[in-house]
Amino acid sequence: MTEQTNQAACPLCLQTNGCDVAAKQGCWCNDLPVPQELLNLLPEALKNKSCICRQCIVSFNNNPSLFLKK
Repeated sequence: MTEQTNQAACPLCLQTNGCDVAAKQGCWCNDLPVPQELLNLLPEALKNKSCICRQCIVSFNNNPSLFLKK
């Protein structure tokens, strides 16, 4: 049995990621770089499965310590 990944959910906060990469006009995610340090926080099983949402990217850029496990 394989687990399905919800491609519309952010793998970090599980909220809607708002990605519309297939749209003709493109998506915001093409213009907002995702820091490698944030990508490194994803478990291997979740990497390249769905987009990280804009809010998580902005929050990480403003305060990376919010994403560190305690």
